[in-house]
Amino acid sequence: MTTQTETRSFQAETSQLLDLMIHSLYSHKEIFLRELISNASDALDKRRLLGLTDAAVRGDDEGRILIEADPASHTLVVSDDGIGMTRDEVVENIGTIARSGTKEFIRTLKEARKSGEIDAELIGQFGVGFYSAFMVADEVILETRKAGTDEATRWTSKGDGSYTIEPCEKDAPGTRITLVLRPKESEDESWQDFTDEWTLRSVVKRYSDFVEHPVVMEVEREEGEGDEKRSVRELVTLNSRKPLWTRPKAEISEQEYKDFYTHLSHDWNDPLETIHFKAEGTHEYTALLYVPKTRSHEMLDPQQRGARVSLYVKRVLVQAECEELLPPWLRFVRGVVDSADLPLNVSRETLQHARQMGQIRKHLVKKVVETLGKVLADRRDDYVAFWEQLGPVVKEGLVLDEAMRDELAKTCLFHDTHDETLTTLGEYVERMPFTQNAIYYVTASDLRTARSSPHLEALKKKGLAALLLVDPVDEFVVDRLHEFDGKPLVSLDRGELDLGDDADDESSAQLDEKQKELQPALDAVQKALDEHVSSVRLSRRLDESPAVLVGEQGGLSPQMERILRASGQEVPKGRRVLELNAEHPVVQRLLALAAERGDGAGDGESASGDGEGSARFAEFAEVLLGQALLAEGNPPPDPARFAKLLGRLMAGG
Repeated sequence: MTTQTETRSFQAETSQLLDLMIHSLYSHKEIFLRELISNASDALDKRRLLGLTDAAVRGDDEGRILIEADPASHTLVVSDDGIGMTRDEVVENIGTIARSGTKEFIRTLKEARKSGEIDAELIGQFGVGFYSAFMVADEVILETRKAGTDEATRWTSKGDGSYTIEPCEKDAPGTRITLVLRPKESEDESWQDFTDEWTLRSVVKRYSDFVEHPVVMEVEREEGEGDEKRSVRELVTLNSRKPLWTRPKAEISEQEYKDFYTHLSHDWNDPLETIHFKAEGTHEYTALLYVPKTRSHEMLDPQQRGARVSLYVKRVLVQAECEELLPPWLRFVRGVVDSADLPLNVSRETLQHARQMGQIRKHLVKKVVETLGKVLADRRDDYVAFWEQLGPVVKEGLVLDEAMRDELAKTCLFHDTHDETLTTLGEYVERMPFTQNAIYYVTASDLRTARSSPHLEALKKKGLAALLLVDPVDEFVVDRLHEFDGKPLVSLDRGELDLGDDADDESSAQLDEKQKELQPALDAVQKALDEHVSSVRLSRRLDESPAVLVGEQGGLSPQMERILRASGQEVPKGRRVLELNAEHPVVQRLLALAAERGDGAGDGESASGDGEGSARFAEFAEVLLGQALLAEGNPPPDPARFAKLLGRLMAGG
C-alpha cells in the first residue's frame, strides 16, 4: 500500500490542455456538469456490469449521482457510488492523458480560439470531459475508492501544471469530486452561479435528463402555513430517467429526440436522421438509432472502429458500444438497442455467437441503408453534405458487406466527368447512350488529377462520362463491386480500351496497320525504358496527350500500390505499358529519332550507330515517360534527372 503524499507535474500535453480550456472556452461552461455526470453514470454502469459476475464489487442498492451545493463556501460536489479507482488508475486516467486524440484536440482548440469559433462540442468530441471542471473551478479535489478494496485516494489540483496525490479515508466505494468554484469577475458576462438550485436543475434537465441513474440533490422547502411554516430539506431527483426509446414515437417531440442524441454523442448539431422502431415476432427489441450529419474525431482514429450503439436488456445496460450490433463501416451510427430476449448476464463471448444478435444486426443494417436511400431521394442537399463528411466510411460497406452490397451501392455518390455535382451509379447508367455497355472509371489521388487524366481523352471526344474515384477506399470498392445494374465497371487505365463503338472499326484497323509499320521503333523505345515499362504500343485512348501509362488488366493501380506500401506490405515494383499518341508532334519526333538511329527505317539498314543519336533518343524517351507519370499525378523515377533532361532538351530547341 502506498501511503505517501506526492506532488507531480502534469504531462506536457495535459498542461497545454488545461491552459487552453481555462482561458479559451468563454461560453457553454455549464457543460462541465454534463461531463461529470456522464463520467459518474459510466462508473455506475461499470460497477453494475462487473457485479453480475463479481460479488465483491456488487452494490447493495441502486446507484445514484449526488449533487451537493454550498453557496457559503462556494463549492459544488458531484459524487457517485460507482466502480471507483485505485491510486494507479487515478494517475493514469486523471494525471496523464495518453490518448491519441489529445494533440488533435489541442490543435483544434488553438485554431478555434484564433477564429473565435469556440463551442462546447469540442469537449465531448475529444473525450477530455473531466478537465472541463477547471473552466469553472479554481481547485478540483477528487476522492475515490475502488469497489472491492479498502484503499482510498485523494487527487488535488489547481490546474496550474501540477497535482497532489495522497491516501485518504472514504467510507464507501465510488468517487467524490469537489469543485472550489471561481468567483465572479466583473467583466465575465458568461459567469453562472453553480451553487444555485435552479441553475443546477436547468443544466441537469438540459444535458442529463435521460441519464438512467438518478441525479439527486438536497433542496430546501417550506411547508406549513402561518406560525407553523418551517423549512425542511429533502432529496429530489433532477432527471426524468425515463428511457426515451420506451415511449411511443407519437409522444416524443423532435427536441426530445435531438436532446437524447446530444446526450449520447456530445454532438451539438442535429442528426441527419433518427431511426426509431420496435421489432416484434421471433425477436423482440426496440432500437433508437441516429445518423449524424458530420464526422466526429474518432472516425479518423484507427483504434476506434467499433459500433457506438449500446445494448440494453429490459432497460438494463449490458454493454456500451456493443460491436456485435453494427459492422465497423456503420461506426458513425449512435443509439441504443433494448432487447427483451437476451439474458441479462450475457457475456461478450455469448454475444458473438448468439443467433438473436445476428438477426438484430442484419435488421439494423438494413434499416440504416434504407434510411440513407430515403434521405438521398427526399433531401438530396442534406445527403450530399453528409456524404462529403462520411461517404468514404459508408463505401467501406461495399467492400466488407457482400449481403448489402447491391442495395448499398444505390446510395453511394461519386464524382464524374458529366458535371461538377456528385452522381449515383443509377443516374450514371440512366445517362449512358445505348451504344455504351460499361461503366467507365479512373482512379487518382485527388479530384484535380482525375479530371485532367489523359486516360479520359478518347471518352471525352465521344461525349461519354467516367466516374472519378479519388478516395483510398475506392481501390478496394472496384475490386469487389464488379458491376451495377448489369453494367460492368471498367477501368480506363488498365488493359486495351474498347468503347464498344462499331464506327471505330476502320480507324482501329488503320492503327493496327501503323503499329506493325512502327513496331521496330516502338521496340526501341521499350528497350530504352525497359526498367520501367513492359511494352510500348500506339494508343486508342489518347487525343491530346503524347503518352500515357496503362496497367495490365486485373493488375494493381499506382494508387493501390501506394496504399499497400503505406500499410507496410511489400509490393513488387510493377511495369506498365507505355501507350503513344501517333498523331502527337512529340511522339512523331521521338519516332523520327528512332528512324535516324536505324530503328524503324523500314529497310533493315543501320544508320549512324550508337553514339550521340542513341543517347539523345534514350533521353527523349525518358522525358516522355516522365511526362506520362506527371500527367497521372506520379513523380518521375528520378525527378532531379528528369528536370536536368528537360532543361537540356529545351536548351537544344
